[in-house]
Amino acid sequence: MNRNRIYIVLLVALLVITGVLYYQRGGSGSIKSELKSFAVEDTASIDKIVLSDKQGKVLTLSKNNNRWFANDSIAVRRDMMKILLETIKRVEVKAPVNKAMRANLMKQLATGAVQVEVYTDGDLERKFFVGGPTMDGFGTFMMLDGADDPFITHIPGFEGYLTVRFNTNALVWRDREIFRYAPQDIKIVRIEYPQNKESSFTLNIQGKDYVSLFNDAGDTAGGKINGEFLRNYLVAYTDIQYENMVDPSKIPNLSEIMSNENLLAIITVYDKEGQKKTVELYKRYFDGVKFLPKSEDYDFDRDRCFVRLNGKTIYNGQYVVFNKLIVSYKDFFSTPLQ
Repeated sequence: MNRNRIYIVLLVALLVITGVLYYQRGGSGSIKSELKSFAVEDTASIDKIVLSDKQGKVLTLSKNNNRWFANDSIAVRRDMMKILLETIKRVEVKAPVNKAMRANLMKQLATGAVQVEVYTDGDLERKFFVGGPTMDGFGTFMMLDGADDPFITHIPGFEGYLTVRFNTNALVWRDREIFRYAPQDIKIVRIEYPQNKESSFTLNIQGKDYVSLFNDAGDTAGGKINGEFLRNYLVAYTDIQYENMVDPSKIPNLSEIMSNENLLAIITVYDKEGQKKTVELYKRYFDGVKFLPKSEDYDFDRDRCFVRLNGKTIYNGQYVVFNKLIVSYKDFFSTPLQ
């Protein structure tokens, strides 16, 4: 009998200890399921996302005719928008926050979290707060609006944290598009090399099975064009992006640097609607401290060039991107012209 009592006491003690530990760890069974749902599965119905940080920056991402814009005017990078929507769709609770660190974490969220508002069909669908990463970098602290406790979230199969995906800087979201044409939408491509008329050319897409090609020296292609090269060349215009924007105020002699002497090529594209886009590529010289108009002591930068779009905005561009476009007239032929 005494032995049975001892067993009962030990069992009760074990259950009490287990319950205390479970509570301290924030056992998921004590948490209402609705407070663990951060995800919005139907991302196709999302038409607006508002990101607000504690420094007062507010970024509104809105969808208009299947294109996303930041603050109604800046076309958004498609890759970043795809990642954000995927995050909102797939984010899950990984674990509750340990009770011992709750108070400190709540302070961090109050001062540094990004507020996220997700709208579907014009109505607020979800509102939550995104904090920083866990110590191991494989989780992200988040808390639903109206909840009392934060959680550790993650995306199954992804190793990393999610905070950086909720950036409130509009410039980070800006689409880096220079050219984005489907081949069938291109009407005319003109490439001008100021110092080389033989290599400069005009390509006119006059129909599905007919194009005309001639250079600035008066040579005409006739029927000798390499069809495979032509197809690959037009496909290259599908996605041409700049690396980053140039702040002219930080390069005082920029007008001297972007002179005709340094003009490498001019690319002009007309689409089937008659819309024109012109890009100028300029060599750039750098001595390790500043950019130079030109220098006999330094070769021009072989990796990057200055890019001016439509005579206005200036960007840095990579030759590995633009070399696909600045080909020669002779490149379009299977065999060199005689």
